[in-house]
Amino acid sequence: MATLMGVVCLILLGITAAGIVGLTSFWVGQRQRQIGVRRALGARKRDILRYFQAENLIIAVGGAVLGIVLAIGLNLWLITHYEMDQLPLTYVLVSMLAVLVLGQLAVLVPARRASNVPPVVATRSV
Repeated sequence: MATLMGVVCLILLGITAAGIVGLTSFWVGQRQRQIGVRRALGARKRDILRYFQAENLIIAVGGAVLGIVLAIGLNLWLITHYEMDQLPLTYVLVSMLAVLVLGQLAVLVPARRASNVPPVVATRSV
């Protein structure tokens, strides 16, 4: 049963990473002109990369905090109704850290693609 749950968790993490890559790629496509303007105004490739990494980190931290609150709340409800053991806080914190690292790694490729947008894109009409 533990092996099955581990495989399911790995599949869900893979789907999560694919979703982050897809959304970030969509954001990069929608913001081509904005990125071009920032590059034309002097933003370096590193600045664009950090912008997308920071944006993803803010969203991921918000989701992680919400997930922690829901996990602890559900665990407390299960303890009171079904006499289950309390969820160790270290499991929750390690899981949060793993999801944040996964999110940052997943956004890296689309963010690097965004950092390669040339400044001339800002002058093109959409």
